[in-house]
Amino acid sequence: MEPDAMTLPGRHAARWALPLLALLGAAAFGPPPEAERAVPGQRSGFIADGAGGCWLWVGGLPASAEALTGSWTGSCPEGAAEGEGTAVTTWREAGRERQMVYEGTLRRGKAEGPGRLSHYDAGRLVVQEEGQYHEDYFTGGRFSIPNAGLVYEGAWFRDGPHGQGKLSVDGKVFEGKWEFGCFDAGHAWIAFTRSPQSCEDKAT
Repeated sequence: MEPDAMTLPGRHAARWALPLLALLGAAAFGPPPEAERAVPGQRSGFIADGAGGCWLWVGGLPASAEALTGSWTGSCPEGAAEGEGTAVTTWREAGRERQMVYEGTLRRGKAEGPGRLSHYDAGRLVVQEEGQYHEDYFTGGRFSIPNAGLVYEGAWFRDGPHGQGKLSVDGKVFEGKWEFGCFDAGHAWIAFTRSPQSCEDKAT
């Protein structure tokens, strides 16, 4: 597929590039409030760490996600995970094990500052992002899809490239200013995390 026709899903819309996770709470604080619990396919929210009792904040899980579990290696002094650690969220989807592994800093349970998030499908690394996070969102750094030989380096907003960045794929490089996942290559739109057709209206 030509790069200018490529559409790759964003973190919250992806089938495999799922949204970032964070961890909150401890056993002493009881289960997450029902109104704030994660509901796959409907809303982001908390799930409980089955080992330590900390709550896990998970976003963008598909409705088909089941057998959801998580763990956190760091501390949660007031319920919310704080500081350095590793957060692992595991679930099953269409009979396959899926997993997100976040390594880095959490503040009040959400990714904040430097970190790395890796997405696995049946044990195979499918997507990885490493850089800076704010309020559990990736804000810039390196985003890669190993199987596709695709690497993006630069600014990021919510679900895709936004700001100065460089996309390398199939031996081609597209570098410059991106707007909500779109890059104007002059002769065509280069789209990453959205459809090329939608680039005519970049604010959507």
